[in-house]
Amino acid sequence: MQSPEDRTVLELIPVILQVREELRANPHMLLGKLMIRNERFLYFDLGKVLVDFDVTRMCRQMGEVAGLSTEQVYRVIYSNGLQRRLELGLLDLEGFYEEFCNRIGKRPDFAALLAAANDIFSLNVDVVPLVAQVAHAGYRIGLLSNTCINHWEFIGTRFRGIIELFPVWVLSFEVHAMKPNAAIFEAATKSAGLPPEKIFFVDDNAANVEGARACGWDAVTFQGPKALAEELEKRGIHINL
Repeated sequence: MQSPEDRTVLELIPVILQVREELRANPHMLLGKLMIRNERFLYFDLGKVLVDFDVTRMCRQMGEVAGLSTEQVYRVIYSNGLQRRLELGLLDLEGFYEEFCNRIGKRPDFAALLAAANDIFSLNVDVVPLVAQVAHAGYRIGLLSNTCINHWEFIGTRFRGIIELFPVWVLSFEVHAMKPNAAIFEAATKSAGLPPEKIFFVDDNAANVEGARACGWDAVTFQGPKALAEELEKRGIHINL
């Protein structure tokens, strides 16, 4: 039986495929649309906006592989900044694994541990129609996320059709900076190729929104697709949900 998530994605496949083919045939086609659309860039957060995730599930699944409790895994990867360093690109996966093993005093299977850490994401299906409409209308869009390489690769594989709607990706492990630090917004501004005041951003974390605003961006806190559509409508971007 198909889940509601699967059915929603299937219904959107024609639109998603059309946008993907247009981008592949002409990567610069977005620039050829209305001038007003050229003068604005929209960044979307990834986690808790485009996809949902469950840290408790990650720790529980990793614990099942490593023979640890959920609480023990959480302390190992979060209390001393291990996960943060992975998301900053200061550690590769092998380095993360070695430090994890040193801290717990055992060596669980690497592949099984990685699979347990990755299988925690689900698509926020209610946001997909909004993203597809914005992309198909020719607005320039990108993803701005605090994430690590393994989570990014997992999401890119599982939700490839959605991720490919975004021509620009600014990821913490690649730019070695995390929201709300100004450095990641400066890198994203450069990638957008527009001045800060021309950039719109949506994130579920209020601190990240404030960080974006401090860098001159137009930013809002994500409170669901309907509220986001209303915010876009205020800015002249019309969405039908």
